[in-house]
Amino acid sequence: MDAIIITPKNKNSIPFLKHLLTNLNDVEKVEVVNLPNNKTEESLKTGLQDLKDIISGKVKGKSLKQLLNDD
Repeated sequence: MDAIIITPKNKNSIPFLKHLLTNLNDVEKVEVVNLPNNKTEESLKTGLQDLKDIISGKVKGKSLKQLLNDD
């Protein structure tokens, strides 16, 4: 299943966006996730940006063999 990550401009928008998305027929699940503001969050952001770049064709992805052999 594909997922969409929505980042509101401020925390006050979260209840409205959650209500709006919950009431759409095509939405199966709405979940609010609070990520800690640390290295993990930065790593996730970097990983998502890398994925976007690979999907858009800006960067070529590595094969599993290349990833496993990468030191």
